[in-house]
Amino acid sequence: MGWLPSFKSNSTPQQQQEPQQEKPLTNYSPGQKILLQDTKPHFNDPATAQQTKPVIDSQTFKQAWNTLSWKEFTPEKLTEIPCFRDAGMVGFSSLFVVGSLMFIYHKNPMKATNWGLGSLLLGSMVGWEQCRLKRKHSFEIAQLAINTVKSKERPMMKKVQHDERLVKQWEAKSEKENKSWYKFW
Repeated sequence: MGWLPSFKSNSTPQQQQEPQQEKPLTNYSPGQKILLQDTKPHFNDPATAQQTKPVIDSQTFKQAWNTLSWKEFTPEKLTEIPCFRDAGMVGFSSLFVVGSLMFIYHKNPMKATNWGLGSLLLGSMVGWEQCRLKRKHSFEIAQLAINTVKSKERPMMKKVQHDERLVKQWEAKSEKENKSWYKFW
């Protein structure tokens, strides 16, 4: 079985380079939420999606398979996937609930295991989609907020026009304040 990694050096020198350490955010305070737009992208792609044209890839399945490494499947890397944790929690919860209910009802461990694994897959898909839809909705709300702030009127940018009557009233008031409150005959 292919569960253990093989230590062949089939990877290119680019793949053997260690990822660069990211600089910590300087304007971050503990407990503050970090928006996606505040972070740097994980991949160095000089061309954006708008600049690139769809090109048909001629890579074969074997070439694509060779680009994968076991380092990409470590728990640290997997937990960086945005909805992986939510999908796993829902999937494993459904595995234990459905598996235990089927075992209690049918008294057959094989049937309970099969139902449990099926519910793991189904629960993971449901958890993944729920998380994805929540993220999509929150990104839409964030974009709405950004657009609202951009289109908001900025009164501080306009020059304030002074009314001369107010200036005279202020000067008169300050002259009264300079007079003493007591009077000698």
